[in-house]
Amino acid sequence: MKTFVIYGINTVAGANIACALGDRAHVVGIASANAPELTGIQILEEEGAEPVRLLADRNPDYVIDASCCGDSPWNPQAELAAEDQCAASLKRADACAELNLPFALLSSDAVLTGPWMFHEEDSSNHCSSVLGQRLLKLESRILETCARSLVVRTHPFGWSPASGQETPGWIEHLLERARAGKPCSELCQPGNATPLLASELAVILERACAEQLTGLYHVAGAERVNRLQFARRLTAFLGINQFRTPLLEGHFSQAERKNFACGEMSLQTRKVRRALCLAMPTLSESLEQLDRQRVNGFLDKLATGNRRGQFSRAA
Repeated sequence: MKTFVIYGINTVAGANIACALGDRAHVVGIASANAPELTGIQILEEEGAEPVRLLADRNPDYVIDASCCGDSPWNPQAELAAEDQCAASLKRADACAELNLPFALLSSDAVLTGPWMFHEEDSSNHCSSVLGQRLLKLESRILETCARSLVVRTHPFGWSPASGQETPGWIEHLLERARAGKPCSELCQPGNATPLLASELAVILERACAEQLTGLYHVAGAERVNRLQFARRLTAFLGINQFRTPLLEGHFSQAERKNFACGEMSLQTRKVRRALCLAMPTLSESLEQLDRQRVNGFLDKLATGNRRGQFSRAA
């Protein structure tokens, strides 16, 4: 049985990847704070432990770091590409290089912007924001530091793990507001992307591990949508009909569209599809899977107490 160490287990991507892999691999989740309880997953709090010692003690087959970009950049509450997060990720890559372990970093499609509609890995249309530039620098340094590193630009979404914070994740909060007929102001922002369900990202990462992929790859869904289109599709699949959608009549300047997560961020996935001989899921397929997770036991691995009842179909 393979062993995966996943940093950022408290993020949407980290928790969902862990639960998706947990049935067929030994998964150790590492959290710096607010560690969730996930069924079948060993959870450790980092507490300043040096990555070399922590990883040497567990000798994993693969290390995945979801701490920097473990949520959709469309989530206004997501903490992405913080300076301390990026510094910690670089230390983990250094440790993996020293121990000769494969290392995968989840990066974000928000490092890219228009005018091109879809971006390949060598696209030079980069977001000029501080966060975008910080992530680009981290990507480059990790690829230089660790010969067995894989950098994955993606746009994950999914159910949020329960944690000490007990604040709803973006998907849950969208659904709460939709049920109550409340506006969702973040949906009025510009930008297009190719979102991918985090549990489906897990399957692709597992395949990439088996094939020993290294370098920079774009891994994303097969459909390009904006925030409002995504929310409409989400609520329709989950049976919420009273969603009040704002009108997108505002004009956004080129400068506004170059802000982090506000531009054309859709990812061209030809490179990874050729490398792994697989197709990227459509948004409909991802949303169908998200819906099934409410009744097939997957959500129970992530959510506890009231949140489990609130978002299960049986409630």
